[in-house]
Amino acid sequence: MFCSGVHGGRSTDTLGAGPVMPSIVEPGQQGPYAHPGPGTGTGTSTSTSTSTGYDFHDRTVSRHLVHRAAVSEVFLTGWQATGPYDFLLGAQWPRLHGFYRLPGDRYHDPVLLAETVRQAGLLIGHAGFGVPRGHHFVMEDLSYALGGPGLPGLAVTTGPASLMLAVGCEDVRMRHGRLASLRVRAEITRDGRPVGHGSGQLRVVSPDSYARLRGAGRRAVTPLRPPSPTAPELVGRAQPADVVLSPTLRPDTWVLRADAAHPVLFDHELDHVPGMLVLEAARQAAQRLRHPEPVVPVELVTSFDHYIELDRPCLVRAVPEAAADGRRLPVRVQLLQDGRTAAECLLLTEPLDGPAERPAVPARRDALDDRPAAPGLGSTRLPLAS
Repeated sequence: MFCSGVHGGRSTDTLGAGPVMPSIVEPGQQGPYAHPGPGTGTGTSTSTSTSTGYDFHDRTVSRHLVHRAAVSEVFLTGWQATGPYDFLLGAQWPRLHGFYRLPGDRYHDPVLLAETVRQAGLLIGHAGFGVPRGHHFVMEDLSYALGGPGLPGLAVTTGPASLMLAVGCEDVRMRHGRLASLRVRAEITRDGRPVGHGSGQLRVVSPDSYARLRGAGRRAVTPLRPPSPTAPELVGRAQPADVVLSPTLRPDTWVLRADAAHPVLFDHELDHVPGMLVLEAARQAAQRLRHPEPVVPVELVTSFDHYIELDRPCLVRAVPEAAADGRRLPVRVQLLQDGRTAAECLLLTEPLDGPAERPAVPARRDALDDRPAAPGLGSTRLPLAS
């Protein structure tokens, strides 16, 4: 739940004598984005403007504050500090995103909630706590859940979806006066009505520390050539280029397709698989298990344990779990590389209702479906080469 004020969110200087209050950065004339600074509202406000007339949806924040290269992939549109550890953020989604979209285009893709919360954590780190540009954020976990209205709260209308995020920071840790890590919890509203909430744990890494962590030459590594994709309609996609799974001889296991040329998942150059690709792989794997019924992840919890490297194969394995009812099905997805779990996702999937969301093509199978397993692929443990 959203934590307001300092309760549960007091920062600690792990090398100092006691609590340290973060500075609220006020960019000057040369700053990336002007903002009104500490406001008079509360952390639970759902208004799109303050008493000073500040418009939370007037324009996007600087793309550098959310680590995006393309302005079109920046979803945050304004922010205001409402306390030392509380922030009010504006966000806006396009009517139809080119990648994050659901079959039928009746509802916005809930996975956008995860990307919006991710951007919120980066913005607050940079603009709220003064993390310098060029520092890295390590996302240790990321989650979201739809609110009471469910999918209807994310209905596509005649205009973009304007959202407000009331964000509270917990477990704020400072080191030598600089932010070391924090958790952000966001309550998300649309037109004053709750639509969902999300959370993310971030750790800040300096450029030098990141270079030591990743090792010399990681940016010079040549990514693997993406293998052939699973049929798009099996995973809820329209275009092969948007498919992130490649079939194996097992119906519950795929090879991750990390296409470094993808304009959204690889919006900028990276030396590892991005977290949002992990979420997309989990969503597509869950959809594959429930094909031909279109489903949507209404809740998702992801933990990131290790970097997933671009120059080595990574397996994606999905297992359905016991469901309380036949409509909502939990699916656990693991991403495995070098014989260990690099990331794990737990999704709660729910069917998309109505004929508009039904697939327009007949159900089909992957080329490898139902073939007998090759030697060495019959056990529960798969080799990392395909």
